[in-house]
Amino acid sequence: MHPIRLELETGLDVGTVNAYLFPTPEPVLVDTGIKSEQGYGVIAAALADHHLTIADLRRVIITHPHVDHCGLAARITRESEATVWIYERGQPWLLDFPGMWQQRTRYYQEYFLTKLGLPAWTEPFILNYLTMMVQLTESVPADRLITFDLDSPLSLGGVDWQVIYTPGHASMMTCFYQPETRQFLSADMLLSKTPTPIVEQPEAGQARLPALPVYLDSLARVEQLDIDWVYPGHGEPFTGHRALIAQQRARIFQRKGECLAHIQAGRHTITAIVDEMYRHYPPQLRFTALWMVVGYLDLLKAEGAIKEEEINGVWHYYLNQ
Repeated sequence: MHPIRLELETGLDVGTVNAYLFPTPEPVLVDTGIKSEQGYGVIAAALADHHLTIADLRRVIITHPHVDHCGLAARITRESEATVWIYERGQPWLLDFPGMWQQRTRYYQEYFLTKLGLPAWTEPFILNYLTMMVQLTESVPADRLITFDLDSPLSLGGVDWQVIYTPGHASMMTCFYQPETRQFLSADMLLSKTPTPIVEQPEAGQARLPALPVYLDSLARVEQLDIDWVYPGHGEPFTGHRALIAQQRARIFQRKGECLAHIQAGRHTITAIVDEMYRHYPPQLRFTALWMVVGYLDLLKAEGAIKEEEINGVWHYYLNQ
């Protein structure tokens, strides 16, 4: 059985988001979109096409706890007997999304954003955006939440799908692979446009996860899978995953080289590099590119091409000669 794609509005820069419905042998929904009446209506209409209602859903599988993928999970538990399933690393987010989001926002405000040398108006703009995001989801009751591990398959559409752990865009990201039919539910791991490597708060006593290098490692694992159809978290399903991966890897390496060239030309802070590499963006939107530039710098640091120095509380980057 092929999953039924549901396209849901988000009102965010990412555009629409996909949920996937398996109506038989038991109704299962993979991801939910943001908390919205429009998204709820689309899901209800898709179920009605199969003579089902929200109350008939038995499981909701969440690929990763970003608001555009889990926003309606709590409402579905109120209107059905469905349980919500997520990889164990994502459990704290579904149990207490506001609290986890507040921790991340505090990390940005008190540490990460202070190191970037941002213009004074930018930080409040980013923090206001983060505050808005938390309104788009709800926490899931603990008694309706079930965690899955990486070693046990999930039954979707009457067949077993392997759980594939693919951190990079999110450290909690899981995808699902059906080897017999060569179908791949890729979430935000594999999209037509390279997903943003989100900077996350490190665990206590540990260094920050370098998201873009980790994403490239995940990309290499997905490249080895025998896939016919990819069902992504955003956009239309597609084929030819290896050609897309090669294209995206080449683009990342190209932009990494451009980042190095800007450092060579005397642009030593993340803000200065962003302003040059994304000068085609309006200034108020350039903050969306911060995470990509941090990723390019992480790659260059891992290769030993550059070094990072903190000057007056701001990170500076220089050639490692």
